[in-house]
Amino acid sequence: MALPVPARCPATLRTRVWPGLLVYFVLVAVLQMAASSTAELDQAEQLILSQRLQWGYTNQPPLYTWVIWALSHVGGVSLGLFYLVKVSLLALLTRAFAGVGEELGFSDCQHVLALSGLAWLPAFVWEAQRDLTHSMMAATLAAMTLWATLVALRRQRPWAYALIGLAAGGAMLSKQNALIFVLAVLLTVVSLPSWRRRLKPAGLVLAMLCAVLVCAPHALWLLSHGDALSRTTQKVMAHGDAGWAAHTVSPVLALGEGLGSFLLPWLLLAWPLCRQARVTTEASRFMGRLAAVVLLLLLAFVALAGVGEFKARWLFPILFFAPLWLAASVGGQTGRLGLWMVWGGVAWAVLCGVLLAARIVWPLPGAAVTRQNLPFMPLAEQLRTQWGDAPALVLASNHHVGGNLRLAWPASTEVVTPLVNWPVAMPSSAPLVWAEQDLRDPRFAHWLRATTGLAVPQLVAQGQVSAPLLHRPEAPPYRLSWARVPLRPEKKGSP
Repeated sequence: MALPVPARCPATLRTRVWPGLLVYFVLVAVLQMAASSTAELDQAEQLILSQRLQWGYTNQPPLYTWVIWALSHVGGVSLGLFYLVKVSLLALLTRAFAGVGEELGFSDCQHVLALSGLAWLPAFVWEAQRDLTHSMMAATLAAMTLWATLVALRRQRPWAYALIGLAAGGAMLSKQNALIFVLAVLLTVVSLPSWRRRLKPAGLVLAMLCAVLVCAPHALWLLSHGDALSRTTQKVMAHGDAGWAAHTVSPVLALGEGLGSFLLPWLLLAWPLCRQARVTTEASRFMGRLAAVVLLLLLAFVALAGVGEFKARWLFPILFFAPLWLAASVGGQTGRLGLWMVWGGVAWAVLCGVLLAARIVWPLPGAAVTRQNLPFMPLAEQLRTQWGDAPALVLASNHHVGGNLRLAWPASTEVVTPLVNWPVAMPSSAPLVWAEQDLRDPRFAHWLRATTGLAVPQLVAQGQVSAPLLHRPEAPPYRLSWARVPLRPEKKGSP
C-alpha cells in the first residue's frame, strides 16, 4: 500500500471548527476565573516552584514550571497567566490533531470525528480545563511529535526531523511517561515496511540528538537528586510481599482499570462505530499499529515495574490519540453512530464547560466544598493588615495555601513551603501560616523541625484570620493561623 496522500485542512475546520474551539476554551477559562480567584492544587504548586529557575524541582519534570517562570517575569504573577497557558495548550493539541489528519489524508468527516472524540475523554474535557499542568503539556507535545514524524517522513527535510526531537524531548521534559508514546511512534514506523522505507537514518540520529540535548540538563540534575525520581516510582509501585502471580496480575488489573477510566465514555460509542464502519487503509494500519504498540509497552511497563495504581489523567500523554485512531479506522462513512459521536461530543463539551464554573458558584445540596471555594484573597489581605505589610519571606504549611497567598501578595514576597528544595537566605525569624489539618501531616512536622527547630506541639498561634467560603455562606468559615517562628541560621533549604 502507498502512503496516504496528504490533504489540505478542510475549509470548515479553518473557518468554523477551530475558531469555535478557541472561543469555547476561552469562555470556559473566563467563567472559571469569574467564579473563583483561587488557584487549583496544581496551579498553586506552580506558583511556589516558579519563584526560581533551576534544572529540576520535584518528581515532575520542569518544562511547565519554566514556561510559567518566563511568562510571570514578562506579565507578572496572576491566575489569568495559568488560564492563558491552558488555552494555548488546548488549542495546540487540537491543531496537532488536525495536522496529523492532514498528513494521513483525512476527509472532513474524519477530521470532525477525531476532534469531537476528544470531548468524550474526561481527561481532556474536564481535567485538562480544570487543573492539569504537566500532563496537559506532555499530551500536547506528544501530539506535536506524532505530527512532526508524519511531516518528516513525507517531506524528508532535516528541519522536520529536528522538530521530532524537539517535540519528543519537550514531551518527556513535561511528563516522564511520555517516553512510552515516543518509543511507540518510533517502533510503529520501524515495524511497517512502507513507512520504514521513508525513514532516513541520518534524520533519526538528528531527532535523537535534539531530544537528548533538550532533556540532558534535567537528566544531569536528576543524577544528583535521586530522591526526586524515587518519589515518582514509589507513587505507582505495588507494595507488599505477595507472590509472583499477585505482582503480575495486580498491575495488569490496575492498568485495565486505568484504561477504562480514561477511555470511558468515548469507548462506548467508539467500539460499535469501529465494528460497523471499519476500513483498511494505510492510515488505519499506521494508527492501529501505534495503538497496539502503545498497549504492549504499557503492559510491559506495568508488569516490570509492578505498578499498583493508575490515575486516568496519568494516561493522557500516552492515549490522547485514541480519537485519531478511530477516525483513521472508520473512513468517511460513519452513519448515525458518527453523528452521535459528533453532536454528543459538542453537548458534553458545553455541559462540562458550564459545570466547571457552576460547581463553584451553585454547588448541589450536600456537595463537598471545592478547593476553589476557599477564600484566600481576603485572608491574604487580613494577614497583611495584622502584619503591617507583606514581609520578604513567609512560610506556609502546604503549597496550596502558600501558592494562593503568593498570588495575592507582591512579587517581592517569597513563599517557602515543604515543597521548596532550593537554598533560601533565612532571616532570624519569619511568619508561618498554617491550616489546621496540616498539623497532623508528618511531612509538615518534619519540615517544621528542620526549618525552625520546633515540634508541632510547640507551635502556638499568635493570630488567626478567617473568611466565609466563596459562594458558600452557609458553610463554616475557612481559617488560617499564624505565628512568627525562629529560623535556623544553618538552614539552607527544605529537606
